[in-house]
Amino acid sequence: MLLTTFAAVLLPHLLKTQFDQVRPDRRTVRGHLHGIPLSGKALDAFPSGHAVHVGALASAATELRPAKRNLVWAIGAVLVSTRIVLLAHWASDVIAGLAIGAVLERLMRRLTGFGRSG
Repeated sequence: MLLTTFAAVLLPHLLKTQFDQVRPDRRTVRGHLHGIPLSGKALDAFPSGHAVHVGALASAATELRPAKRNLVWAIGAVLVSTRIVLLAHWASDVIAGLAIGAVLERLMRRLTGFGRSG
C-alpha cells in the first residue's frame, strides 16, 4: 500500500507535465461570484490527482470486508465529486484519474504480491 501511495503521489505530477488542460474554474466568472475558489495551476486539470489517489485506494480496498470496502468507495465518491463541483476538474479528468489510480494499484499488486492469499 505504501508503494502504491508513493506512486499515486508522483504519477499525476508526471502526467500534468505532459498534458496542458485548462481547469474549468479558469473558464467561468459566474462560479467565482458564488464563492468557487481558484484551484491549482491553470493548466493542471488532467488528471485529477485526488481521483488518482482515490482510484488506487478504492482498488486496494477490494481486499477488505464488504462493509469497509463500501465505506471506502462511498467516501472516495464524495471526495472526487467535490473536485467537479468546485470546478477544479472536468468530469473526464476525474473519471480518468480514477481509472489511472485503479490500474496503477493493480500493476503494483503484481510487483508487490499484495492481495495474494497463502
